[in-house]
Amino acid sequence: MAWIPLIVVVAFVGGFAVSAWSPRFGAARDRLALGTDGLAAAGILFASRVLVDWTTATVFAWYALVLLLAAAVVGAVLRWRSLPPLKDPAKRARRAVGASFGAAVILGLVAVTSL
Repeated sequence: MAWIPLIVVVAFVGGFAVSAWSPRFGAARDRLALGTDGLAAAGILFASRVLVDWTTATVFAWYALVLLLAAAVVGAVLRWRSLPPLKDPAKRARRAVGASFGAAVILGLVAVTSL
């Protein structure tokens, strides 16, 4: 059971890395998706610092995840200018509300785990 949070963190950070670097497979369609994916990955990684038992066996996984997140941020910065702000402007309001709600949940998770 102790490995489940670690697997969730790997999935979020790995998903953001694929989204940031891949032009096709799992790629972010627009800047809003890329930004929310990055915020989710960083928030989950930050919260995992408290929730996962980072023993000496798994501390190397922590450093690898931080390195992967840093590489994903570099990929996101490089792709940022090539992405449109929103892929489908007709869904602007719904996507903005969804992104805001997701950001609030992630930031709330970070705030609760930081206390």
